[in-house]
Amino acid sequence: MSANALNIMLVDLFRSEEAMSRYERDPDAVAAQYGLTTEERDHLKAKDMGWLYTKGGVHPYILVQFSFAIHYDLGQYIGQLQAATGHSGQAPAH
Repeated sequence: MSANALNIMLVDLFRSEEAMSRYERDPDAVAAQYGLTTEERDHLKAKDMGWLYTKGGVHPYILVQFSFAIHYDLGQYIGQLQAATGHSGQAPAH
């Protein structure tokens, strides 16, 4: 597994409409060009943002930009990250 390759691929996708279009047509072929594992490909295709962040090693800035690029529901995105990290995003009670 290579967090670096996954991060680079996602940046390439959100920076280029042509790259995103190729990914949307054949995600496995594009992911293979970056050397992603089957596990990484599966979680990416499933839009498993929590896994991509906690296990895939995707930088949070890159992940949110990718989410915007694919028009991913922000509420679902936040919910997945909260579930994966165990953080609600709320300040602790004093």
